[in-house]
Amino acid sequence: MLIVSIKVLGLSVTSDQAYSRNFPFVYVVEDGQSMPQITDEQFFDHAATVVFPVGVSRLPNNSSVLEEIEKSVLPRLNADSLQLVRIIFRGAASPEGPVELNRQLGRQRVKNLCQWVFDRLQFPVADSLFSIDAEIEDYPSLCLMMRRSGDPDYALVQHLCDTWLANDVSQLKSQLQRAQQGRLWTRLLSTYFPSLRTARFVMVLRKYVPPVPVQAVESVALPETQSVATFNDTVEFVPDTIAAAPLPDWEPRREVLALKTNLLFYGVYLPGYNRWCPIPNVAIEYYPRRGHFTFGASFDMPWWQDYDAHKFFQLRNYQLETRYYLRSGSLDKNTPGEGPAFRGLYVQAYGHLGLYGICFDANRGWVGEGFGAGLGVGYVVPLTKKGHWRLEFQLQAGFFRTKYDPYKYENPINPDYHDDLYYYKWTLEPSLFKKRQYRWNWLGPTRIGVTLSYDLLYRKNHKWGISLKNKERRDGYEK
Repeated sequence: MLIVSIKVLGLSVTSDQAYSRNFPFVYVVEDGQSMPQITDEQFFDHAATVVFPVGVSRLPNNSSVLEEIEKSVLPRLNADSLQLVRIIFRGAASPEGPVELNRQLGRQRVKNLCQWVFDRLQFPVADSLFSIDAEIEDYPSLCLMMRRSGDPDYALVQHLCDTWLANDVSQLKSQLQRAQQGRLWTRLLSTYFPSLRTARFVMVLRKYVPPVPVQAVESVALPETQSVATFNDTVEFVPDTIAAAPLPDWEPRREVLALKTNLLFYGVYLPGYNRWCPIPNVAIEYYPRRGHFTFGASFDMPWWQDYDAHKFFQLRNYQLETRYYLRSGSLDKNTPGEGPAFRGLYVQAYGHLGLYGICFDANRGWVGEGFGAGLGVGYVVPLTKKGHWRLEFQLQAGFFRTKYDPYKYENPINPDYHDDLYYYKWTLEPSLFKKRQYRWNWLGPTRIGVTLSYDLLYRKNHKWGISLKNKERRDGYEK
């Protein structure tokens, strides 16, 4: 299971009665009390739980739990101005299926739930407070459910988990499958495994009280028409007419960080998959105060899957790059507000890392990872007068090397044995098998792009700092 926690030290937490009565997975901070230690059993009992179908990581559209959270819980938390102190997510897959695929399935389930919750919270979540821990399959919850139901085989399953879980999950699974000539595994599969395909979360919050701003007030001489009152006098005050100060001029700010996406990736058609497979992607580019170089990063993540047809197109690609613009971006050569500083022709160097799982049918699947590097060239065109919106044309070429293994649906050694699992294509002695025995190298084009970018952050002109707005006061500005 994947655990994502957010912690703020120095706070004490207790379950507020108004929230715990209706939403047992919500705790509210109260000063002067200690942080509760949430055990695995308490988390299992109180967490908001989303159950997934077998082999599916996307959130179900008809989940009553998600509907209640979206309509009743999150609006109330946002309306009460609560601030996030800690949030714990756990996601898992049931033990059937290959261990590595279950690891990816459990992680994707919890990531989808985490993103769903954060998209609906109106208070910020600091990325620096994340800590991530991962397990493969949820055997502790299996043992907990068996113990509570008084299952006669609980002692056997608990003993096997205590013996093998910490050291060899594959061996634990093998022992469970062989126990009682396979009857135990079959019963677990139908009785308990559907309840293990979950993503859960518990959140701890505190009431946010914004500080009252203190404003300095200049002393103003009293007008001559004002009389000073004695204890019993009535104060007569006739103020002078004070003209309103004119608003200062505004000066455009200089871009510092742009958010981008490759439009061509959203029109990808994958041969063999026989369908359109848009590739979600995002990139950022940092613009220094001077010079020709900029720095960027991008992330591509198509995650298409069709279990019934045995088709998968799942990829994570991470890329870092630096660009050299022929036109200098120095402040003394580019007046802020007169279009982007970095534009026109550029050359780039990049490096990237990719992890993938691709399958076209029951007999043609590949899983692996690879890395590459190369050079690119591009051209940036402003779309607006101030240049906050831009269009980029880009071409990259380089070297890519990958290690991979082919896999297929059902057992490759015994075709008559059906267990609805995926296996590596290996028909020799199992002890001789090693992962990533195949290699593939590519030298040539690696990316083509028509990218839309928007300036997300701006640099102040007359002093250090950044802002989300695109204007600032001219006071003190020096060209």
